[in-house]
Amino acid sequence: MPAAFTVSDMIALWPIALAGAVVLVVKSRQRGLGRRGWLWFSAWVLAGALSVLSVVTDFSIALYFFPAALFAVFWLALHAPYGRELAGFPVGVAAVALVFWLV
Repeated sequence: MPAAFTVSDMIALWPIALAGAVVLVVKSRQRGLGRRGWLWFSAWVLAGALSVLSVVTDFSIALYFFPAALFAVFWLALHAPYGRELAGFPVGVAAVALVFWLV
């Protein structure tokens, strides 16, 4: 029987997933794919927030945030690979960090 999936495993998976997303961003830019605008920036903000929540929350609800965040990151890497929209990811990360700091 395999070992249980732990939060430290999930934390280790994030750098691998983000590296894969970077490859998708580069390939999408080379092919000229993608869209621009505030809607896509907001989507990247949501993806960043989900990513932080999947790492920070405990094992109980992190299992729900991780697949959603992973899907959002990969989907947006294909559909909005440009820098201005991609800048929403660290904004989402910072927004969640600010909320945790204030609470």
